Amino acid sequence: IDGVVFHAETFGDPANPVVVVVHGGPGGDYGYLLNLHRLEDDYFVVFYDQRGAGLSPRVAASELTLQSSIDDLHRIVTHYSNGEPVNLIGHSWGGMLAAGYIGQYSEYVKKVVLAEPGALDNAGLARFNERQSKQGFAYYRTLVPTIFETFHMTQPDPDALMDYIFGQMMESFVNNSSSGYRCADENVKAITPSVPVPHTRVGATAYSTLFGPDTDLKPIADNAANYTDVVLFVASECSSFTGADFQRGQMGIFPQARLVVISSAGHEMFSENPTDSLAVLREYFGS
Repeated sequence: IDGVVFHAETFGDPANPVVVVVHGGPGGDYGYLLNLHRLEDDYFVVFYDQRGAGLSPRVAASELTLQSSIDDLHRIVTHYSNGEPVNLIGHSWGGMLAAGYIGQYSEYVKKVVLAEPGALDNAGLARFNERQSKQGFAYYRTLVPTIFETFHMTQPDPDALMDYIFGQMMESFVNNSSSGYRCADENVKAITPSVPVPHTRVGATAYSTLFGPDTDLKPIADNAANYTDVVLFVASECSSFTGADFQRGQMGIFPQARLVVISSAGHEMFSENPTDSLAVLREYFGS
C-alpha cells in the first residue's frame, strides 16, 4: 500500500463493518490476537503486522517512528474500510498506536478499544521504561543462553539473530507472573485460536527504535480530545503492570472513556479469556 509492504490476513465478509486489529510490541505480530477472528460472523476482521515487525519486511530504523506507525495504520484503514468508519482494537503498544490514530483521524473511526495500552504520554513512558529496565536474575538467566544459541544458527538475513534474541526475551518477560503481566494461577493459560497462527518473528529494530530514549508520546495526549465518542479501555484482573489502576490513571485524556476488567486473565486477555473479552467487544461495538 503506497509502496509499503505488509503481511496481513482478513476474516469474514468484506461487506460487513470493518474491525482493524493493532498488535502490541512494538515489533510483535498479530498471531497472539487471532482469537479475535471469531468476530467474523458480524464483522470483516483485518489483522496486519506493522512495518518492520512480525512477517512484514524489515526496514531501516529511520523509517520507524510513532508518526510513521500512525500513517501505516491509516493506510490499512483506508485500504480495507470501503469508505466507512472502522472499529479499532489496539492491544498494548497497539493501544498506544490506536490512541494516537484517533487523535489525528477521528472521522475514520466509529469505535475504538484500547486493551491495556502502554503509556499515553511522556511521563507515563518514563515510568514504564524505568520499571521494565529493572530486570532481575531471571532475565539474564534467559538472555545469556539465548545469545549462545545464536552462535549455532544460520542467519537468513541481517536482522534474524537480533530478532530471535528480542523475541525470546519478550516471551520470557511477558509469560511469567513476576513481570506483572500474567496470572499467578497456572490454570490461566492461552487458548489456541481455531485458525492457523503464522510463524512468530519479533522485529528487534522496531522494538528498540519505537521505545527508544527519543520517543515522544506528547502528540497522543495533545490530540486525544479530537475523538469525542466513548473510548473503551479493557484491562485484565491479573495485570499489575498496565492493568486497571494504570488505565484509570490515563483514561482522562479522552472526553469520554469507560473501563471493563476481564476476569481470569492477564495482559493477553484475548488469548487467555477470549469468551468474556469477545462478549465485551460485541456489546460495545453494537451500542
